[in-house]
Amino acid sequence: MNLLTEPDLDIVKLEYDLRYLPDWLLFEILVRLPVKSLFRFKCVCKRWRSLVAPHTFSRSYISRRLDSSFLSFRILFRYIYVSEFPEVLARLRPDVYEAHNFPVLFLSTFEEQQQQQRGQFKIVAWSNGLILCCSLGPMNYYVCDPVTRQSVTLPTHTGRHNAREGLVSRINEENVLSSFKAVRLSVESNCLNLETYSSETGEWVDYTNRLSCPEPISLLKRGGGPIHFNGILHWFVYDHGMVAFDPYKEYEDTESCRLIQFPEDRDADNEKKYDGLYRLCDECQGTLRYFEVAPEPSEYFCFSMWILRDYEKGEWSSEFRVTRSDLWTNDAKISSSLMHATFVPLSFHPFNLDVVYLRCVKPSCIVSYNITSKRLDISCPLVGVVEDLSWRVVIPFVLPMWPTPVPVPVTVPSSEAVKRS
Repeated sequence: MNLLTEPDLDIVKLEYDLRYLPDWLLFEILVRLPVKSLFRFKCVCKRWRSLVAPHTFSRSYISRRLDSSFLSFRILFRYIYVSEFPEVLARLRPDVYEAHNFPVLFLSTFEEQQQQQRGQFKIVAWSNGLILCCSLGPMNYYVCDPVTRQSVTLPTHTGRHNAREGLVSRINEENVLSSFKAVRLSVESNCLNLETYSSETGEWVDYTNRLSCPEPISLLKRGGGPIHFNGILHWFVYDHGMVAFDPYKEYEDTESCRLIQFPEDRDADNEKKYDGLYRLCDECQGTLRYFEVAPEPSEYFCFSMWILRDYEKGEWSSEFRVTRSDLWTNDAKISSSLMHATFVPLSFHPFNLDVVYLRCVKPSCIVSYNITSKRLDISCPLVGVVEDLSWRVVIPFVLPMWPTPVPVPVTVPSSEAVKRS
């Protein structure tokens, strides 16, 4: 250590040669840095790279950040209005999430939404940090990592245009994403028409009419993307709740597809009348939840929630039912209209079991509802957005803490299959 003093300043400059810093201390310093800085510092010298490159470093880095204060969660509006897919990647960059203070994030402006001549892309699903996008027009699919902006363009498929897409991925023991499967599902009576793309083969496979349900089903007309729970995709269907499908099981296995009923004591009449608009079903902290909002202010119960206690048996248990008089808020705008306001569910908070996000129609804003305290808080205003903002057109997304290399089929040269923005 050298002490250098300047005669005109009462400042002492400390210089230390980092070559003499022990590895364990350098590790502790690096593991506390932002991931963007880390990947820059990997280029400083071979020693620093040798510390950051192993999977032991990424595991330690992630384990230290399994806290909501480190995780960037946003409710993404599914549609992005740009001309080319590289523009989608540009708008998914990590600093967009970090700079935004509100839970709902629109990656296109209201003016872009009104320009019909522009292209249109839709985020249809996400899994373990990967996002599945499709272009609306010529229907092309892309899987990308928003941190690295690495992407894979899936081969053109020849299947049905009315299919619903899903994405499931797997992580190995080294915390590295090893594979993913994209699924397209359409239904004819009790027959499932399935197309699956595997990152391990690089091909779409058509499994039309190979699977059947015990009863005739039909997909929700505006069901959004499927939810995934325990690595299994669940699509919403009329009258029966959800149809579940595990892409990693053998397709000839009769148990790879099953029906899961929603809670019997839910408001099935309003669910059918409003096409499922006022209910929210999704995974949260390892549990499957069903949250129901009363469409009319005159109804006695305003919010209700159930939890799926036994997945194999399909058994739900009621968690709570609250009336409007149970609700309270410190915000004057909501307080003045609380007894006649209309709410539309959007998303559960992925890290806080107490928080549900909803759209308040009047006043036009996004609110958070605390299940324990029964309090409503304004999260952000809404200006110039679509009127039908609901769970069907948004997707809860957690920005990955560590870059997720997109798996590339071994049969396809990586230089051709993988592109970077």
